[in-house]
Amino acid sequence: MYPMISAFILHVAQEIQSSGLVDTDSGLNRCRLILPFAKTDTRPGNSDSSEKIDIGLCYENIGSSVKLQDGMSYYSLFAIIEAKRGRSASDSASAYAQLFAYSEKLYFYQINRRFLWGIVCCGSVINACLFSNYNVHASPDIDVAKPGGRKEFVRLLVGWSLCEWNRLGYDQTITLNNGLGCYEVQVPKKDNPKEHTIYYCDDSVLAAEREFGRHCRCLLATPIRPESKVPNGAKLQHTVVIKDSWIAYSHLKDASDATRAKDNQQDDIAEATPQMTTEFVWPPEDFIPVEDARNEVRLLSKIKSGLSDVPELRSRYPEIKDGGWVYQPLDAGSADIKSVIDSTREIVGGLDDEKKKDVPFCLHMRYAMTPIGRRLREVSSVPELLVVLYDAMQCHYEIHERCDILHRDISDNNILVVREPGKPIHGILIDYD
Repeated sequence: MYPMISAFILHVAQEIQSSGLVDTDSGLNRCRLILPFAKTDTRPGNSDSSEKIDIGLCYENIGSSVKLQDGMSYYSLFAIIEAKRGRSASDSASAYAQLFAYSEKLYFYQINRRFLWGIVCCGSVINACLFSNYNVHASPDIDVAKPGGRKEFVRLLVGWSLCEWNRLGYDQTITLNNGLGCYEVQVPKKDNPKEHTIYYCDDSVLAAEREFGRHCRCLLATPIRPESKVPNGAKLQHTVVIKDSWIAYSHLKDASDATRAKDNQQDDIAEATPQMTTEFVWPPEDFIPVEDARNEVRLLSKIKSGLSDVPELRSRYPEIKDGGWVYQPLDAGSADIKSVIDSTREIVGGLDDEKKKDVPFCLHMRYAMTPIGRRLREVSSVPELLVVLYDAMQCHYEIHERCDILHRDISDNNILVVREPGKPIHGILIDYD
């Protein structure tokens, strides 16, 4: 079964390359070939678990040789196919469960992924899956045993090959610099989010290893460009933490079914019990984000101002260096590159109004802050733990009293340990959104 699927994908890639649709000499860097890895039902090279991927897909330059690829790892995977011979409900559930589990690994290893693609294949029926922040969107059944189904599968592969980079799920504002051995991360400037500062990153303290949610990453970085490639085993001299997350921007609407009972002429019912349904309301396409209550850049600026006369609390809360909404380029292969605020709409496209009710609308935010903290479990003694907890609680109290801001999410994940050369250990309270 696996060889047949791989052979079909290779055939489509060969046809794309030889069709003349793409001029390989024109330098169009937005076009690519989708190719399968040679090994199937195998564990990725950098995996620390026993999980085996049925078929892995990667992308290569449009002029590359059309052949099975070697060296599958979670770093190099574009999409994963989970295949079952049967078409029962249990087969389908098992395939989806495996695909969901592997999505966590992809988010963990690929810090430049905004969303993911995958395919479930049960018998001759496939479903393309798009993993957004809080939902998985699956295509209708595509039966490749029928001509119409094969046509749809070809359309999917061709679409992946010819679409803009942002449609593949990669973040065009985070790029790997192989020459330096680190990532270049664009962080929006506080006063003008359409402009950015480049930070250099080679490590993280929090990876987005969850299937759903904010997909929050905390990257260790520096604004100083390395003079040469970072040697294996060495690290950059980190000076900031970059927080990259998706903020829920839509609001909830509660609708009661009590009025519907009257419309159905159930007047004999003395009391209609309301059945509450929750719906997400999306902003219009031309909206401009406002500085709402969950904007952490705004909150931390307010905290810095409110605590300016309490110098002993400096470094007990994050200080923003750069940050704002992330703007994604629409077409990295075009001479006239335009950018748009990254949001759920840029991922899932034009959902109809009914489907939007079930999907939270999120905005992409990124900012660089100091100081650099570590997990609470990294304290080395009870006295250190007491110092860190005291600092966090004192900070929490003063922010509430002086800035009228209540944190509302005090946990061991949001209290960090800060160790700075020549200074005593102290704690920091984070995550104000």
